[in-house]
Amino acid sequence: MSKIHIDEIVLPAREVPVWREVDIVVVGGGLAGVGAAIAAGRAGARVLLVEAQGFLGGTMTAVTVGSICGEYVLENGTPRRIVGGLIEELVNRLMARGEARGPECWLQTATTIYDPFAMRCVLDEMIHEAGVETLMHTRCIDLDQKENRITGLVLGFRSQLFAVRCRQIIDCTGDGEVAALAGVPWECDLEHLQMPSAMFRFGGVAPGTLDTLDRAALRARLELAVAEGMDLPRTAGGLFSLRDGMVHANVTRLEHGARSPDPLSAEEMTATEIEGRRQVKLYESAFRRFVPGFEKAFVADAGSLAGIRESRRICGRHVLTADEVLRGAKSDTAIACSAWPVEDHGADRKTRWVWLEPGSYYQVPFGCLVPERGPGNLLIAGRCVSAEHDAHASLRVGATCMAMGQAAGLAAAIAIDDGIAAVGAIAIDKLQARLTADQAFLG
Repeated sequence: MSKIHIDEIVLPAREVPVWREVDIVVVGGGLAGVGAAIAAGRAGARVLLVEAQGFLGGTMTAVTVGSICGEYVLENGTPRRIVGGLIEELVNRLMARGEARGPECWLQTATTIYDPFAMRCVLDEMIHEAGVETLMHTRCIDLDQKENRITGLVLGFRSQLFAVRCRQIIDCTGDGEVAALAGVPWECDLEHLQMPSAMFRFGGVAPGTLDTLDRAALRARLELAVAEGMDLPRTAGGLFSLRDGMVHANVTRLEHGARSPDPLSAEEMTATEIEGRRQVKLYESAFRRFVPGFEKAFVADAGSLAGIRESRRICGRHVLTADEVLRGAKSDTAIACSAWPVEDHGADRKTRWVWLEPGSYYQVPFGCLVPERGPGNLLIAGRCVSAEHDAHASLRVGATCMAMGQAAGLAAAIAIDDGIAAVGAIAIDKLQARLTADQAFLG
């Protein structure tokens, strides 16, 4: 077939009506975005939260990760909380409803097991209580920029376009969508991106199954399935159970040839979603045949999206390195802490884990949230912050993302209160004091 020549279509200029004027727009309603919006709203700012899905929680509720990672460090086998603030409040609310359990010791760390639908409901309540206005099923389409500032966003809902004027922007899209529109430098190396997963929940699992099925035993069973001819792309995975008979599975691996699918390609992501559903059914068959206790198991539900672990990483004032992560580096500009290991989902059936020293943690510098160049009133929080690949494999987890979002929301509110145009120029000691007052842990 001959190569098809694609012409450009030039769209005519059009006026877009201004729908709102607010202080801060947060784009992306995952844990980072919710953290940013709540923190800014509680600080007295007029906040608009924009989310593409019909619910909040992002990866935690759309992909359904099943466990909240990054809250704890183990000291002599005992979990100690190193991420507080809004994530602790969220977990406490879930616990009070019987919709979460933890901390659960697992490998060399501990996590909180939660119900994804319950998390959606609690996040709705927390956003409402903070006075945050929310638009769901809405995306950022374009930006209005003047003199190194974003003065407004063009938003899209169905076939409608409308604009919002604002003073500060926080990009929590996970894919750095606003940052890319604003011309912020970013990286996305397809040859080294982590592989996505499709996550799902089993029903019909025999009671007590997970009491004797640890990670090593699961891998041995799935390796047996591979030896018997089942083409399973991954045999090391995590299983979590909040209720009898229900088991959450994080065990698939979605590839595009020998690399990760391109998270910025509509074609490849479409193929990835379809492949994810195929793999869910494949693993259902493998578990029934080879894993004791799953003989009558079935797929009760699955995430509405494939779980993307890595896409754009912005180039920030500070680029977190693997060395900083693994040696537990500290920073005078710390806005969050993390002890999660380097968890790298590469191309083979295993997951690469590189652990910090027992009991240690590192601090996340404010500069990871501030673009090295671009609009002065833009911050980044969540999965697309500034970090090397291996450091990002530690930094990207849920608790740390919400902590970074909380810091970004407070920073934007401080910039407005103090009349500072470039949010990266705020007094870091003031931000740290406000975070500490709001129960965040900075070390």
